[in-house]
Amino acid sequence: MKTNTVYKKIGITAVLSSVILFSGCEFGEEKFTETLTENTKAYTQEFAKTFEGTDKVVIEEFSDIECPACKNFAPTYERLEKAFAKNKNVEFRYNHFPLESIHKYAYAGALATECAGVVGGKKARKEYLHLAFAEKKLSTNFYRELRKNTTIGFTEKQQERFLACFNNKNTSNIIKNHKKEGSARNLKGTPTVYINGTEYAGSRNYDALFLEINSKLK
Repeated sequence: MKTNTVYKKIGITAVLSSVILFSGCEFGEEKFTETLTENTKAYTQEFAKTFEGTDKVVIEEFSDIECPACKNFAPTYERLEKAFAKNKNVEFRYNHFPLESIHKYAYAGALATECAGVVGGKKARKEYLHLAFAEKKLSTNFYRELRKNTTIGFTEKQQERFLACFNNKNTSNIIKNHKKEGSARNLKGTPTVYINGTEYAGSRNYDALFLEINSKLK
């Protein structure tokens, strides 16, 4: 249990005192208890304000590689990325939020997914995710060894870079920072989508999200 964890961003400090008990990763199925301070609420409101008056639309997903709902949402998110690929005012960001209390190897999966992207870019990260989502017998070793899969197409040198990245403390810090960011926003489960800093509460189907993103473009 973590209490009184301090997150500082955009000039304000958000204090989150919480006890979180996850029973699932899908919306409406997670049970948790948490007490939010006014600073945490202020953080969320202040973060959303940073996008006001800009032409840019930023879509963020917080995801857990072992979450069934995230697996189901992945094709929709990728389809949206393709739909807006040529629009320079639209940016997609993938954030790791491994639910380690219910998914034993989710943190290792987050490290591996991050490293797949570092070594081979977005395409490699997507291929890695597809292969990981299809696997039922997960382990830390599985996530490491998946780098050798020919579908991803890493050379031997790239595989070495992947391992170095996987074992690097800086990579672990990236995952921890993503989790801190999600916790500071009072994230309740995965997948969670934010559009310009505001949590998207509508349907997660393609048409609804496409219209929502398109409505933000000026």
